[in-house]
Amino acid sequence: MKVNVKYLIIVLALLSMLPLEVFAQQRITERGTPNFRKVGVHRGNQVRTVFTNYGVIAQPGTEGPRGAWRYDANGYVGDVSPLVGLRLPIRDWRPDSLNRPDTIYSVIITPVDRPGGGEGGGGGSYTFEPIPGFANPFTKEVGKGVAMSHQPETWPPFWPDYPDWTYSGDPIIIDGKDVTPQVDWNGFFGKGQLNADQESYFWMDDNRDQEAYLLYGFLPDSLDASRRGQAIQVSVRGLQWSNFLAQDVIFWLYNIKNDGTENYDQAVFGVLVGTYVGVESPEWNDDVSFFDIREAITYTWDFDHYISPSANPKWLPDPTQVGYIAYAFLESPGNEYDGIDNDADNSKGYDCFVQSANYFTEADFQPRTVQAGQKLILIDKNTFQRTTFTMPNDTVTVYSMGVPFFLQPGVTQLKEGDFNQQTSEVNPNSIDGIDNDLDGIIDESYLVHYRVLKIDRTGQVPIVLIDQLAPVMYKDFVGNLGTSDKMLDESRSDLVDNDCDWDAEFDDVGADGKAGTNDFGEGDGIPTPGEPNFDATDVDESDQIGLTSFQYFVPAGDITMSDDFDMWRRMKPGFFQVPRSIVNNVAIRGEDGDFIYGSGYFPLLSGKTERFSLALAFGADFPAVLKTKQIAQTIYNANYNFPKPPEKPTVTAVAGDGKVILYWDRVAEESVDPTLRIKDFEGYKIYKGTDPDLSDALQITDFNGNKVFYKPIAQFDLINGIKGLFVPSAILYELTSGAPFYLGSDNGIQNFYVDNDVINGRTYYYAVVAYDRGDATKDIFPSENTRFISKDALGNISTDINTVAIIPNAPVAGYVPPASGLRAERESGYSNAVPYYEVLDPTRVADKNYKVVFNDKYFVTPGNIKDSISISDTYSVIDLETNHVVINNAAIQPENGIVFNGTRLSIDPSYQSLDSIKLDRSRSGWNHIRPGNLKITVDQFISPNLVATKYPRDYMLVFSDTYADSSNKLTRVFGNSAPPAKLVNFRAYDITDRNNPIRVQFGFNEPSPYRRDTVSFNDVIILSDAEGKTFSWRITFSGDSSSNYPVGGDTLFIYITKPISGNDVFKFSTSKPAYDPNKAIEQLERVKAVPNPYVVSNVYEQPLPPTVRGRGERVIYFTNLPPKSRVHIYTSSGNHVRTIEHDGDLNDGTVVWDVRTKEGLDVAYGVYFYVVEMDGVSDKKTGKLAIIK
Repeated sequence: MKVNVKYLIIVLALLSMLPLEVFAQQRITERGTPNFRKVGVHRGNQVRTVFTNYGVIAQPGTEGPRGAWRYDANGYVGDVSPLVGLRLPIRDWRPDSLNRPDTIYSVIITPVDRPGGGEGGGGGSYTFEPIPGFANPFTKEVGKGVAMSHQPETWPPFWPDYPDWTYSGDPIIIDGKDVTPQVDWNGFFGKGQLNADQESYFWMDDNRDQEAYLLYGFLPDSLDASRRGQAIQVSVRGLQWSNFLAQDVIFWLYNIKNDGTENYDQAVFGVLVGTYVGVESPEWNDDVSFFDIREAITYTWDFDHYISPSANPKWLPDPTQVGYIAYAFLESPGNEYDGIDNDADNSKGYDCFVQSANYFTEADFQPRTVQAGQKLILIDKNTFQRTTFTMPNDTVTVYSMGVPFFLQPGVTQLKEGDFNQQTSEVNPNSIDGIDNDLDGIIDESYLVHYRVLKIDRTGQVPIVLIDQLAPVMYKDFVGNLGTSDKMLDESRSDLVDNDCDWDAEFDDVGADGKAGTNDFGEGDGIPTPGEPNFDATDVDESDQIGLTSFQYFVPAGDITMSDDFDMWRRMKPGFFQVPRSIVNNVAIRGEDGDFIYGSGYFPLLSGKTERFSLALAFGADFPAVLKTKQIAQTIYNANYNFPKPPEKPTVTAVAGDGKVILYWDRVAEESVDPTLRIKDFEGYKIYKGTDPDLSDALQITDFNGNKVFYKPIAQFDLINGIKGLFVPSAILYELTSGAPFYLGSDNGIQNFYVDNDVINGRTYYYAVVAYDRGDATKDIFPSENTRFISKDALGNISTDINTVAIIPNAPVAGYVPPASGLRAERESGYSNAVPYYEVLDPTRVADKNYKVVFNDKYFVTPGNIKDSISISDTYSVIDLETNHVVINNAAIQPENGIVFNGTRLSIDPSYQSLDSIKLDRSRSGWNHIRPGNLKITVDQFISPNLVATKYPRDYMLVFSDTYADSSNKLTRVFGNSAPPAKLVNFRAYDITDRNNPIRVQFGFNEPSPYRRDTVSFNDVIILSDAEGKTFSWRITFSGDSSSNYPVGGDTLFIYITKPISGNDVFKFSTSKPAYDPNKAIEQLERVKAVPNPYVVSNVYEQPLPPTVRGRGERVIYFTNLPPKSRVHIYTSSGNHVRTIEHDGDLNDGTVVWDVRTKEGLDVAYGVYFYVVEMDGVSDKKTGKLAIIK
C-alpha cells in the first residue's frame, strides 16, 4: 500500500491526541536483578536447548540440553551470549603513550560461565540481568522459569510492557483443574497471537554494570540519577516451529533499546559462541569454526566427525553421525541514517515508489579535491538532517556531525573508506561514524559496500581469500537521486509501509495485532503500529548492516570479557581473524577455540530500538546446514509468517491391563491456519516410543538417507479424497530433500486409540499430532504438531497437552469395572436409534445420572405443506444432579463420541436423513400371515404441484365385516379434485404412541372396479392426520383376483423408520469402579513380582536423563495386589528387608520396590521371599524372587 503525506499527517495528528500506550508498549521502569534469574528449556522441534533470562543460551547444562539436535545428549554448544558494545559520549583525558586522549568503550556482557564472565566488585555482576515481572514468580519446576507460550503456568499475573492485556480466551481446564492464566500471551505478532509452536519471552538490562559510573561518573539517564550502566534494555524472544522445513532451527530475536537520555553514535552487536560439539570432556579439543561472508553465517563442526563414546556414551544414534551448527544473522541492527542500502534490498522493485538510486562504483572511493562552487553535504549530529553547502572561493570551516572541517578550495582533499591494496585494509575513517568526505553518506567502505576483497600477505605469495564485486545502492544527496527510495535507509519506526506489503483486507486489525478487539486503528483503512506487515512487525523494514566481523580465537580461554577495549576491538567492522589451523579457508585440524562475530557500527540514539535475529541452524553436513540457514532466511523474509499446523489436541492416557487407551479433543479439526486463513486440518498421527525422544519412531528418511520423520503406529485421515503421499513441486521436493509425507488413506477421523502392544510395568511415551494437508501449488509442505516430552536431572517427566508418559498395569485384585456398553433408557420420543453408553476411562467415571437431549439442527419442509420434519444432528448431555451441560451440541457419531467423565455415547447416525425415513419392512405387514395376502408399497407422492411429507409416524388399518366407516375427501390437501369419501370396512390410526392411538383421516382411490369399498389390488390409500390437513404416506396394494381381501379381524401395520429428533430424550446412570473383597481373595494368587528373576537392568527401568551419569533407577514391580495391602520382603534366612504398602487406588494394583532395604541400602544378589497380606483377611500370598548379578 502506498503511504502518502496525507496519511503521515493523519497518523501524526492521532499521535498528538492519544497516549502512546494505546498502541505501544508501556515503558519498563523495573531494573534488572540477579535475584530474578531463571532458566527455561526450548523443545519446539528437533532443536532443544536450555537457556536463561539473563541472555545465555546452552547454560546451565545441569537443567537441560545444551544446544542439542535431535537428541538431548547430542549437544553442540558450550554457551552463546549476546554482546552490546557502545562508544560512550565521554572522553578519558588521561593520555596514552602518544599523549592522545582515549575513547571510552563499554561492552555489555552476560554472566556466562567462562573467563571474564560476570565480573564485578563485591560479589556483584557488571552484566545483563533479568528484569522482574515477565514470568510467574512462583513457578519452581525445573525448566519452567521463563515465560513460554505453550506453558500458561509460566506467564506472569500481568505483563509489565502491556499491563492491560488480560486474558480474553476460553477457560483452560486440564485434568479437571482450572489453569486459566490471568493474561493473554504476549506474542511477537501481538496480543494472544500464538504463531510459533514455542515462543519464550523475557527482558534484561545493564543496570548492574557500574563500571563506567565508578571510573568516570557516567550517568546514562539525566531523568534518573540512580540509574547505572548505559540504560540499555533488551527484550528477547525464542521462536520455534515444528513445521518440517523449520524443524532444525531455533530463532532468537533481540530488541535493543537505549532507554536513557544519552546518545551513542557508535554501537555494535556481537555474539560470543563457546563451541563444544559433544558437550563432554575432552570433546571440546577438536572443534572447528569458520564463516561464510556470502551467506552471512558462522558455523562449527567436529573435525573428525566422531564423538568418542568414552566422552559421551549417550550420543545417538552412533558416534559417527555428527552434524554442523550454524549461527546466522537473519536480521542485524539497522542503520537508517547512513544513506547506504546496507541490506541491498532497494533494487528488488516495489509498487509504491520509483527507484532512482545508483550503485557504488570504483570512482566513488577515490579521493577528491574540494573546488569552489562544489556542493557539499553537512549533517546535523543529533537529527541526521542533511543540508547543502556550496563551497566558496575562500577558506572556510564547516561543521558536520559536530566535527569541524577546514576547507581550502583546490587544496583540501576529501576521502572515506578507500582501500589500500598493499595492506589489504580499508581507511579506518570508514568506521568512525563521521561523513569524512562531506557527501552526506556516513562510513561508506570499499570492502563492505563495493568490493569484498581479502588478501593474505603473510606468506611469500599473496593469496586472495575473497574477491566479490557486490556493490550496493546509496543516496546521492547532491544529485537528489535515491533520496525518496523507501527501501533505502528504511526503518521499522518511521510510520511508513516501506515495502508496500500491508494489506487492508487482512492486516487492518488494530494496534494490538488481534482482530475483533475494536482497538485503536482497527478497520480504519491505514496501517497502524502493531498491525502485521508494518513497522515493528515487518522485518523487511530495516536497513540491516549484516555480518561485519569474525574472530576465531584459540584457546577458548584466550579472552577477558571484562576488558571493554579488547572486546570492542574484536567486534570492529572488517576484523576477520582465524588461527593457523585454518589454511586457505580450509581447516587442517581441530582445536579448542571459540569465536565472536559482530554487526556494526550503528548509532543507538536515546529512545531508539535496534533489532536483530539470530538463527541457530543444524544440518548433517555443510550443504545441509547451509540449506537450513537459507530456509531460516526465507522464513525471516516472510516475517515469520508461514503456515502452521492445526491446534494441538489435548490427549488423555488411561493405563489398562496390557493396554493403553488414548483419547483427545477435537480443537484441531476446527482450527484455521493464520497464514492461509482456511481450515486445512487433515488428520491425526500417533507416535509411540520407549524414551522421551520417541527415537523408536524416527524411521522415515529423505533421499539423502537422513531420518527426518516419525512413523506412526496409527493414523486417522479425513474422508475427503486427499490421501496417499503428498506430491511436492520440483522446488519443494529439492528444498525438502525428497522427504515423503503420507497424508493418510481416507480411513476417517477417530479421537481415540487402544494400544494393545504394551507390557505391564514398562513406561511408554505417546504423542498425538494433528497435521494439515499442505498445498503443492503454493509450495507449502504439510506440517504437524510438536512432540514435546522431556525428563529432567531428577527424573521428572514434562509433557505437552498432546503428549503423555504412562505405565500400563493391571487394576487391584477384586476390581469391579463400571458398567459399560449398555442402552440408555428412553424417556420420550420414538426414534429407531437408541444411544449406548460406553466407559473409555474408568479412572474418571463417577456415580452420576445423566439426561441426553437432541437439538434439531434443520427442518425439512415441502414446498406447499406447512408442516415440517425435525431431524437432529447433535446431542447434549446434562448432569441431572447439577443441571450442568457436560456435552453441548456434539455430533451424532457411532463409537467416536466426545468423552465426558470417562464416558462416551455411541449413536447410530444412519437414520438422520430424509432418505432414511421409509417403510420398515421388517416390522410392517398383516397381522395374519397368509400366502394370498395383498402386498403393499408405501412411498412418498411427488407431482409437479404437490409433494407429500415423509412423516416419521406409525399407522395401522383395522378391518371389520361391516361397511359402517368412511374414507375422507381430503379437500385441504388436494382441493376439490380430491377423491370423494365413500363407505369402507376399515379405519386408519396413528399408532406412533402405542398407548394412545389416534384415528386419522385418509383418502381412498379405487382405480379398478374389482371389490368396491374395501381394499383390493391397485387400490391407493392416502394417509393424513386427524384433521385431514397433512399429506402423508401413499399406500398402494398389489396382487390379483385370487388375492385375499381383508375382513374383520385383519389389521395392516405400517411402521416407518424414525430419525432422532428434539422429541427424543434418554437417561442413563454411571457408577465408578468398585471393590469386591471376596473376589480379591479369589484373585490373590495372581500377585507376582516382575521381573523375576531380576537382572542388572531390564526394559522396565527408565534410563537416566542425558545430562546425568550413573546407575539409573532399579525397580521390581509387585502386580495384581488388593487395595491397601502390604508386601513384606525377607531374605532367604528370614531377615526383614522392606515393607511396601499399596495406596488404595483401585485402578492400579501395582507397587514398586527400588531394590533397596528399609535403611536405604542396595540389596545383595540372591533369593528373596515376599508375603502379601490384606486388611481383614487371614489369607496370604507368598512367593520368592531372585536378584541376579
